[in-house]
Amino acid sequence: MENYILEENETILYRGNAILLSNGKKEDKHSPKIDVLLTNLNFVISVTKKKLFKTLQETTTYSVSDVKIYNDAVQVIRRKTVVDIYLKGCELFLDFEKEKEAKLFCDKALRLISGESKVVRSVKRFKKEINETNEALDIDIGDIAKKGAVFAATSAIGIASLEGAGKKSKIFGKIAEAALGAKSIDKTQPLPPAKTEDN
Repeated sequence: MENYILEENETILYRGNAILLSNGKKEDKHSPKIDVLLTNLNFVISVTKKKLFKTLQETTTYSVSDVKIYNDAVQVIRRKTVVDIYLKGCELFLDFEKEKEAKLFCDKALRLISGESKVVRSVKRFKKEINETNEALDIDIGDIAKKGAVFAATSAIGIASLEGAGKKSKIFGKIAEAALGAKSIDKTQPLPPAKTEDN
């Protein structure tokens, strides 16, 4: 990578080694080992080729701004040790030696292009999926989750009120108190009637 010169406003975000897969599959035995450089402006791939009496180094630069974005998702996708980069005009498939390296490279690239950390991207994706589910099924998942917590708490009260439950009775009672915000549970009070379809 000696023949790549950084521009004044360019900084290195990642430097490592990988294998350049021509078809995205690991079965390709003729794939060359490459040096990978990720800067705030470019993906830089450098292949070292050995000729009979000399070594040649070919360096190819791909602009980070050429990475495709579909439906707010940056098209830099990690599959264990392989990272797929979909650019305008071509595709790169980089196979890293370790999954940890592939993850590090992918996270740096995604943060650079999207401007968001992995946590923020995950939260956005989760919220989007919940909203799509709510719209598709015409329900409110948040409301269902609250009802589920109340059901679990009332079930815990029921178990706590059973005679002979012993130590478990106290544990379930504490769970129910915490879930419903009650100060204490009176085990002598009868349980509320179970809801049926008729009620």
